[in-house]
Amino acid sequence: MSHDHANPVLPEPLPVEPEAPIPEKIGRYKIEGLLQRGGMSYLYLGIHPETFEPIIVKVLSPKFASQKEIVARFLNEARIIALTDHPNIIRLYDYGEWENGLYIALEFVRGTSLRTILAHQPFSLRKALEIILETAYALCHLHTHGVVHGDLKPENILITDDDHVKLIDFGIAKMLTDESAPGGTMVGTPVYMSPEAARGTAALTFASDIYSLGILAYELVLGKITHGRVILSLAPQGMQKILTRALQPNIEDRYPDIVDFIMDVANYMNSAEVEKDRQGSDYFFELYERLEKFHEATLPEKVPSWNDVAVFSATFHGMGMRSLYYDFFEHNDKKIIILAESSKNGGDGVLYTSMLRALVRAIIKEEPHFDIETFFSRLERHIREDFFGEEFEIACLSIDMKKKTYLFQQRGGGTFLLHWVEKTKKATSPHTASFHPGDRLLLAGFSCSQGDITRAFEDTTSLPYPKQVETLVRKTRMQQKNPAEEHPLIMILLGL
Repeated sequence: MSHDHANPVLPEPLPVEPEAPIPEKIGRYKIEGLLQRGGMSYLYLGIHPETFEPIIVKVLSPKFASQKEIVARFLNEARIIALTDHPNIIRLYDYGEWENGLYIALEFVRGTSLRTILAHQPFSLRKALEIILETAYALCHLHTHGVVHGDLKPENILITDDDHVKLIDFGIAKMLTDESAPGGTMVGTPVYMSPEAARGTAALTFASDIYSLGILAYELVLGKITHGRVILSLAPQGMQKILTRALQPNIEDRYPDIVDFIMDVANYMNSAEVEKDRQGSDYFFELYERLEKFHEATLPEKVPSWNDVAVFSATFHGMGMRSLYYDFFEHNDKKIIILAESSKNGGDGVLYTSMLRALVRAIIKEEPHFDIETFFSRLERHIREDFFGEEFEIACLSIDMKKKTYLFQQRGGGTFLLHWVEKTKKATSPHTASFHPGDRLLLAGFSCSQGDITRAFEDTTSLPYPKQVETLVRKTRMQQKNPAEEHPLIMILLGL
């Protein structure tokens, strides 16, 4: 989905109600903000006190603290996650009590919910099958430990930034061997619920998860949310038999074990039948996925290891294929950083961005002594003559290590530079200045509020460089309201 050194993708942040102020700490975790307000709980973004890594802190709403069944269900979720250890299942840090009730500290997953993705961009058939299999592997791990998830749906599956599944939300999960586990009436999402689950959580079995996975698999191979309307003849022919068995209303007719489901999907995926089942649109979706990988390949795999400048970066690419480009150059005594974004997204944006990358590299290579004014002059001329009127936002930072000065110039706006001077404890944004050892430069774009970032920067200077730049991206992300319209962000922090 994206190429990142640190890519914090968050749920949509919510405005805080006056009666529910953000606590400074929950347990031992410092709280940065409220992420989600549910019916029975709050999700906060927290920071681990030892690693400074982001975590999710789930808190039971105080109004339910006296309801024994809800408290038991909340604690049951923590105990069940504690049993698991699988790359496709969210990890538990700890759980316990704090001054306002109960909390669960969970892994912070950089990713996007499957529902959000399916609402905007279908997968190719092969990619859909990979997601189905990874979800099935997570269920297999749970079932091996005697656990039924009980609420499998697109909202509870995150696709991480490196394109893997992460299963979350174990609020109604139960251990089949635990007779003391909380039961009750129907809880869950009817569209994905098996017939027996509709009778209540006491009737949940491993086969209930297989039924829910069958609905999910149907939506994945169709490439859209179907709201409970299942017409198996619309599914790829090779999947119809698998889905028919997974969606049998009677448990006895369903797959007896998730392993059997996995074997059938894997055999289909590795057969010649997959190629026969691909439709014209599937080739387009696969091309889109290949273009995403091509775009990732045009970006630096890692930041440079310069002897005299420490470099750290954090990026977020947003939904869809964004035409973000950044690059690093070392030219005699100068360190050069380029940020750019095309006005177009999708395949056109990737094409223009790759052309721009080649042009930038050629200009810098040809210049015996890099001069930022000459660079922009040549760049402007080539863009005007060779890019068919395409528009770019471009920024260039040139640092002269010999003279201890820097120059910052941009075309089209969208970026800014902050200069932190340790002696004055203040960040400014000059386009040209001298610097001293210990100063920091932050190059940021493309949808950042300079005022917000300046305040956040000054609040985070005590953090180690990598954690500071990651925190700045997280704080900026929390200002964006619509996950589907999120703009790409990049921040590059330089320790001079």
